Amino acid sequence: MKLKLPVCLCLASGLLLAGCKPGMNAADSLGLAANIDAPFDYYLTNMHTERFGSDGKQTMLLTATRANHYPADDHIEMANPVLHWFRDNAEPWIVTANQGNLHHTGNTEEYTLTGSVKANTNSLQTGNILLETSKLNLLPAAKVAITDADVMFTKPALRLQSKGMRLDLSSNTISLNELRGTHAP
Repeated sequence: MKLKLPVCLCLASGLLLAGCKPGMNAADSLGLAANIDAPFDYYLTNMHTERFGSDGKQTMLLTATRANHYPADDHIEMANPVLHWFRDNAEPWIVTANQGNLHHTGNTEEYTLTGSVKANTNSLQTGNILLETSKLNLLPAAKVAITDADVMFTKPALRLQSKGMRLDLSSNTISLNELRGTHAP
């Protein structure tokens, strides 16, 4: 599913305009000459988007301090993204990063989060789980998060280092590779 924003908000000279077409900046809509050369066609500050499943339940909540849309390859770059990835009858995974990129491959939507990426959740059975890495790819339709970067897996009394990881929300499993770690009961 390709996400297209039917309406964008443009800000120029303190005026907020709704209904600007992508590729049109607020100065154009006001009839002013635009002196800005930018590779992006629009941006959003304090972005907030929610996604719901066919059953009406929330599946994802994404916020970012800023998001720029680049029309050349139709991708969005985000600053400080925070993603709440909801699971059936369980605490959500909360994923934070310094930067994020939303792009499409065919009809598949993929988020690539970079920088200091942290993913955590909490459950009555396992307690708090924290995953830390430098890069994480999220595929919402497949309910999968993967990385080939180093991962630190932490939960009460357990700390593991891994080269790569796969988090599968459908089966609620985490697969780690080349493990090293400590366990203190």
